[in-house]
Amino acid sequence: MSHHSLKAKLLLAVMTPLAVGWACWLGGQHFQMTRQQKGHEDHFLQEVGEQILLSMPANLDALSEGPRLRLPTRATSTYRKFETLRYQVWILGRRHPVVLSDGAPDEPLRPDFKPGFVISQVGGEPWRVYAVSDASGRIQVQAGMSQSAMKAELAHWVKISLWSGIGILLVLGAIVGLAIHWSLRPMNRLRREMAQREPHDLAPLPASGLPREIRPLVDSFNQLLERLSDAMRGERQFLADAAHELRTPLAALLTQTQVAMRAGSQADAQAALTQLSHGIQRTSRLAQQLLDSARVDASPLREDRPVVALPDVVTMVAREFESMATRRQQTLAIHAEPASVQGDLDDLGILVRNLVDNAVRYSGEHARIEIACGLDAEGATAWLTVRDNGPGVAPEERERVFERFFRGSQGNGERGSGIGLSLVQRIARAHEATITVDDGIGGRGFACRVDFQATPDP
Repeated sequence: MSHHSLKAKLLLAVMTPLAVGWACWLGGQHFQMTRQQKGHEDHFLQEVGEQILLSMPANLDALSEGPRLRLPTRATSTYRKFETLRYQVWILGRRHPVVLSDGAPDEPLRPDFKPGFVISQVGGEPWRVYAVSDASGRIQVQAGMSQSAMKAELAHWVKISLWSGIGILLVLGAIVGLAIHWSLRPMNRLRREMAQREPHDLAPLPASGLPREIRPLVDSFNQLLERLSDAMRGERQFLADAAHELRTPLAALLTQTQVAMRAGSQADAQAALTQLSHGIQRTSRLAQQLLDSARVDASPLREDRPVVALPDVVTMVAREFESMATRRQQTLAIHAEPASVQGDLDDLGILVRNLVDNAVRYSGEHARIEIACGLDAEGATAWLTVRDNGPGVAPEERERVFERFFRGSQGNGERGSGIGLSLVQRIARAHEATITVDDGIGGRGFACRVDFQATPDP
């Protein structure tokens, strides 16, 4: 797997447009300089030719070519504009040169001696030549530059522009690279700190000094760490709850087993086995509730939640408790009107099962338990109620019944774990539902109502 460097990407993203823009500028400059050079050189040749003509004496045609003057010492220079220029002064009547510049050929630069600009072959090489004659037509000055000299001059300036641009790009690239490195220092510091952390250290990462663009990423990561910390606390809490709640029932099961083994009569053994059976049932229920609690904590709801019909859930759960209610001589009444919500079918089953289980266990023998669901008048809220006419819960304890491991002071002697209603509350919150508690049937007992946001039944 290739690892891409953020610094390299940023540097490439910044420098590529600059390099492309500079290349386009250089191409435009070359094109513009090529166009301008022709006009510039023509203007230069014209001015030089005219100035030479104006500087000649009027009786120049009476003179003849003689020895030339020389400089005492030749100045050295890497580039001299006039070194590429050659000119000649001709007597038109005799077609005889009287003045030749240093390096100018003996033959005329423009053999036809017509005034104006022309491309002429001189020594087998093309030259740009300008010829100008005086008003009387006696004297003509021819000034020219070879095309190779003109191209060399253009190449000279293009080379200067090229290397200047490359130097500027290199300096700019170094500056941008240093700026990116300086900007990424907080991230490198954060990376080193994360690498030095202990495996179970889920403390938030420090966000001070981070760039504004990186801060949301670190904040999101801190939120993830917080959720992971909550999940780990939940797992530790689950293990602690399981160890705490299962220790006593298992000890009781062991005691009942030993009593049955030491029983002196069939009646004593049968009584011990009955207590053992009840203990197994309580332990099984506790284990199921602990597993349901762990499942709810570990499985958050998906965004694409399916539509669940509450009457189906209510009917399915009620059938599970029919035999238990019959043994207790209780009456289960179901009134299920059409109502649908978006949610998890298993979680909603756990919610209804714990409400009905609490009602069956704690309402006592010969109690009446009513399970109902439906829609409000506007059709916006789907409601679910489970109520009974048993001993109920004291009004001052109703706000605490949803706390984990809370056991009310009232009841029928049935011992519970205090997990069921706390599990109901967590599932309701996950489904964005609200829970209210009140008196049960006929002002007695206990009633619990859960209100969901209704969903149209597909």
